[in-house]
Amino acid sequence: MSQLTTGMKPGEPVIGKVSGCKKLNIRKEPNGEAEILDVIFSGSEVMIDESESVDEFYKIYAESGTEGFCMKQYITVQP
Repeated sequence: MSQLTTGMKPGEPVIGKVSGCKKLNIRKEPNGEAEILDVIFSGSEVMIDESESVDEFYKIYAESGTEGFCMKQYITVQP
């Protein structure tokens, strides 16, 4: 059973999917000028840590194991 179906509490990770772009940078800090750690592609799923997220950036964990920050406008939270 996934975390999404177990009655998650606020601040627990949720799943998102990259959308609205072909490639999305994972950055070291929640800043558009921060170092790029990795790139993920449209349709990729990521785990979002909302407690570490800020106004324009989600703190994410990619399937590759990379963790960092991505712009919220390019990630659709899965229901």
